[in-house]
Amino acid sequence: MTSPLAKHQVEGIAWIKEVKRGLLGDEPGLGKSRVAIEAFKDLDRILVIAPSMVISGGTWDDELAKWAGDRASHFTIAPYSMLNARDKTATKGTKPAKRLRDEYRGHWDAIVVDEAHYTKGRKTSWTWAVEELSKNSDHVLEMTGTPMPNWAHELFTMLRVIWPGEARGGGLYGSYWRWVHEWFDTSPSPFSTHASVIGGLKKCTLLCLRRPSHDPCSHFDTFTARNMGPRFLRRLRDECLDLPELTTQVIRVEMNKNQKKMYNELKNELVTETSAGEELVAWSNGSKQVLLDRLTTSDWLLDPKTGVPSGGKFDQLKYDLESRSRPTLVLAHYRTTVEACVGVATSLGLTASAVHGGIGTSAKTQAIADFKAGKLDVLVGSLETLAEGLTLTAADMAIFVEMSYKPSRNEQAKYRIHRMGQTRPVTVKEYVTPRTVDERKRRLLAEKTDQQMRVLNAKQFLDLV
Repeated sequence: MTSPLAKHQVEGIAWIKEVKRGLLGDEPGLGKSRVAIEAFKDLDRILVIAPSMVISGGTWDDELAKWAGDRASHFTIAPYSMLNARDKTATKGTKPAKRLRDEYRGHWDAIVVDEAHYTKGRKTSWTWAVEELSKNSDHVLEMTGTPMPNWAHELFTMLRVIWPGEARGGGLYGSYWRWVHEWFDTSPSPFSTHASVIGGLKKCTLLCLRRPSHDPCSHFDTFTARNMGPRFLRRLRDECLDLPELTTQVIRVEMNKNQKKMYNELKNELVTETSAGEELVAWSNGSKQVLLDRLTTSDWLLDPKTGVPSGGKFDQLKYDLESRSRPTLVLAHYRTTVEACVGVATSLGLTASAVHGGIGTSAKTQAIADFKAGKLDVLVGSLETLAEGLTLTAADMAIFVEMSYKPSRNEQAKYRIHRMGQTRPVTVKEYVTPRTVDERKRRLLAEKTDQQMRVLNAKQFLDLV
């Protein structure tokens, strides 16, 4: 039996058909993929552009199978990285000519640009390709739960797609720097006489540049109204969904004796010694910030021994996984931590796989498919890889062994399991090492937006230790 559309989805479909070109910025977990499918499934030729990880994770195949029925064949799915044809005539050191692959040329009845913030780079080949493809389409829908993942001025490329008439010379979005100077404070770059540093909105402090999920200031309201107007739609989860209860548990994990020793030596003297007598020096083996950050997870990461990863948060993870009977999502920032967490899970006799940027696409695809199908007890992923575009509601618990430095990435990761389709109460466990950079970083993350985190300088980060 087909699941009925929620009220906000019905309204979203009507909006898409009315505006023809728009940016759907609903928070993650509100069913944007289904909204796009329902809006366009009666058309003949629809192109869906998405990140490779989202495609290989099966999100669009699953959604089309559920909602498009026999119309699924009218949808073509393409990764951003494959939109452009390779220029075999280009010589070494020259930029390849920008040319769409033959299979994506021609007229499209509709184009869906999933995770549209991937096009924020003005000079990337896929940004050019998306804009080029959109010129020959009747409908264009950009979708992203984070319209401004870092900076407000990164909206420029998305605005050119939804307002093509203003993207020509002389139009509002015909010149990037003219638009920037109109809306943002700028200052000369200390590194180049011909470059500028872009600050916040004019007459607006960084504290006002909040994510849309917060209460924005009047300057932000003016910016969004003037630039996006009726072609931008964003709804919040709390306004639209009646989801199962979400409980967040902050678990304080004390350092062991060796952890404390290494942490204090690195913090105060920039050098420590492993149990094997090897000298570990900050800056030679990574920045002080990174070494201390990893050490708050476990001394095993900097002083690995044979056998199962242990110490600090790895001991806590072992304790939590021992009592689990349902699939569990485990998240970390560093790849080495991801791999170590898999070792912890398998030592308990659980089936576990890792997903991070250093793993091949086929292996990642298989791991996610197995987890969705209930064939995997534990999926361990890097926040960079698993934070976007995936539906992982097979799990009702997510364990954050580490946090990302991007607040929105941490929030999005939670939404992988707490979203439409989840039928069980969800528990999120966040491991925190007290009285360390780990605890102070988390406090800062709770207070800052992505943009504010990006402008913290190296000294401010070091002050956290």
